[in-house]
Amino acid sequence: MEALHYYSAIFDSLDAMLPKYDTRRARMEQFYFAEEIKNIVSCEGPARVERHERVDQWRRRMTRAGFQAAPIKMIAKAKQWLVKNNVCDGYTVVEEKGCMVLGWKSKPIIAASCWKC
Repeated sequence: MEALHYYSAIFDSLDAMLPKYDTRRARMEQFYFAEEIKNIVSCEGPARVERHERVDQWRRRMTRAGFQAAPIKMIAKAKQWLVKNNVCDGYTVVEEKGCMVLGWKSKPIIAASCWKC
């Protein structure tokens, strides 16, 4: 269900940015998402290579490896970039638990974090 919600947000955001039959959109769907979705939906065990993880899982993994979270200072600039480049309404950039999160409406799409050792 989580994958369904994630990819729904991805494709909803693509709907807002590019026409349904735009060749750029078709290439993005084919090269960035097709194999990933196929792997997530149809593969198990060692055959499954795509594994999306929550920020909290990465935070625990990085902390156990001896890294410390470092602040991200680009969140305001990222928000300004969305406005300046007239990116369609719906995309958001927020800070969440020390990470910069790009989202579509209320659904997080990808997070970036900084770490130091």
